[in-house]
Amino acid sequence: MGRILAIDYGLKRSGLAWTDVHKSIALPLEGLPTDQLWERLHVLLPEVERVIVGYPRHLNGRATEMTTPVEQFLIEFQRRFPHLPIEKVEERLSTKAASHYIGVLPRAKRRDKATVDCIAASILLENYLLRKQR
Repeated sequence: MGRILAIDYGLKRSGLAWTDVHKSIALPLEGLPTDQLWERLHVLLPEVERVIVGYPRHLNGRATEMTTPVEQFLIEFQRRFPHLPIEKVEERLSTKAASHYIGVLPRAKRRDKATVDCIAASILLENYLLRKQR
């Protein structure tokens, strides 16, 4: 029984979250510089059975400036890990929601963009799990 890994991909930093082994709870994992993402994925993926990636779109459905980089990441991911299912999931407002959720944290943590990134990934994953339960 593997976990589901969520990736909130960014040009500078990316956020990671994953489920518990029962795939019922979304757990923030970490935020890290994107240039370290492939190395980290190699460590995490043996425990993972599915990956979801936040897919950026404007509220009107049009592509954002991040849509193309995310699509390029998805292509590269499938090239490197062809055996692992990967899904795009709607990510509208997940970073804004993450900023709202961390309002209760100490000021130093609120300013830590890696914290926002991993919480955004956990929000993506939580929303994904809720949709799957319906």
